[in-house]
Amino acid sequence: MFDNVANTEYMVHVKERINRLKQVHYIAAIILFIITLCFCSFYAKDLKLTNISLSHFGIYKEIGFFWNASLFVIGITLFIEAILNINKYMPKSWLLYLFIGSVISLLLTASINMSYKIHYYFAYTYFVGYTSSIFLFGFLLMKSDLRMGITSIIISIASVICPLAVLMWVHSFALPELTHTLFVFTWVSITKFDTNYRNFLKRFGL
Repeated sequence: MFDNVANTEYMVHVKERINRLKQVHYIAAIILFIITLCFCSFYAKDLKLTNISLSHFGIYKEIGFFWNASLFVIGITLFIEAILNINKYMPKSWLLYLFIGSVISLLLTASINMSYKIHYYFAYTYFVGYTSSIFLFGFLLMKSDLRMGITSIIISIASVICPLAVLMWVHSFALPELTHTLFVFTWVSITKFDTNYRNFLKRFGL
């Protein structure tokens, strides 16, 4: 009996450590991306975010490797989060394949620089695919979790409208790409820390 209790407590402890590790991994990936963006912007002073696409960092002298490596880390992170979210909210859903396909496109975007035309096709596929995945995730989730469903739909729509609005304003791709990335990070953060998000909404009666 005591052995069973000890084993149960040990498994709970292990599960808690794994959950903390997942959170640390996600936060570390975001911090790495931000640091890399700041470093590349500082190092490549002749590249202005208002005049370029982020892919220009990938072919810029010595920093190209660091930029593409950070994209690769973000891709792996989104891949892991997609699996965790599907298993958490809608196990065995076909939507997982759409998420995975979108993330693979991001990884290929990081692996093939913009000197090759196919780079752009992979980038567009990621943008459309991941945005569509978030929208469908929210649509399919509405019956079982209305808050998270509506939130996902709103974020997916905003992740299209806001980057397009920014694109019309600056006429370059870097800032729209960062705007879309911000919405993706926001969505992943909300689904990862969903309990905190629900408690936040309850304060406003939502």
